[in-house]
Amino acid sequence: MKTIGGFFELELPLKGRSPHPEAIALSTGRACLMVILDVIRPSMVHVPFHTCDATLEPFKQLKIETRFYALKENLEPASLPILGIGEYFLWTNYYGLCGDLTDRLKQHYADRLIIDDTHAFFQGIHPGHWSFTSARKYFGVPDGAYLFTPRPIEVEAPRFTAISMDHGMLRAMGLQQEAFAAYQRYEACLPCAVNRISTVSEGLLRGVDLEATKARRRLNFEFFAERIGHLDHLKLHLASDAVPFCFPFLPESPMDRAALYTKGFFIPRYWPDAERRNTTGFEVERRLGADLLPLPVDHRYTPEDLMPLVHHILQQQ
Repeated sequence: MKTIGGFFELELPLKGRSPHPEAIALSTGRACLMVILDVIRPSMVHVPFHTCDATLEPFKQLKIETRFYALKENLEPASLPILGIGEYFLWTNYYGLCGDLTDRLKQHYADRLIIDDTHAFFQGIHPGHWSFTSARKYFGVPDGAYLFTPRPIEVEAPRFTAISMDHGMLRAMGLQQEAFAAYQRYEACLPCAVNRISTVSEGLLRGVDLEATKARRRLNFEFFAERIGHLDHLKLHLASDAVPFCFPFLPESPMDRAALYTKGFFIPRYWPDAERRNTTGFEVERRLGADLLPLPVDHRYTPEDLMPLVHHILQQQ
């Protein structure tokens, strides 16, 4: 029964277009991966060492064996294992800029490739492949991820209701320290459980100007490439159809992150939890985790907004 009367709920623009109407909208990328693994039931999955512990959690919960693989300095897999019976290969489209590698791996592994597009929100479906992306990495929503399937499947799951918007609201009010603490608390409590996207995030995402978002991200990426690209040791190319997650800047020598924070430049690390794994080797991944600066290119900013960050980097290099 629908309740009648009382105070008003949050107004949501439910008449706009969903970002990915062809996908199954779930709460998190972990939930998408849980569905994939539960359907295909692999005997083992080769996963990149350069990923967060949250990506590994569905494998642990479903008791599916994993084996780490390494990357080269250009982010290609260092080697391509021959898959045994029931084995799969999980690939991440790093920073939304590795579409060419994704295409090559699709050719190599065919339907035994699982594609993590959480850094490539606008990629869309890869026909014949399992893939998923994340709305929270691109927009200020409390949950939201999209699962793309090679064949029709049914996902019976309740709406996600354990959302919090505290971190987003605090950030909007300019309370950065309080917002970051709230964000960390919220991230730590997000589950692997399979839930459909919350009504709040679904509504908010219908109000997003998707085309303007794509254009601004590409514009900001090109701005960084023009101003500091010559100092970037990673040098990933922006393809004509790519929408970047960030500008991945790998300086010749590590930059002082504390100095960045002091000036109001909040540049995260991806992924510090990998450094704590009791595993030898993976030197490329360890340098990426420690030194790479994923500079923001999102729709909140114009090139003029980003100029002080560029000036700081130029002064330090």
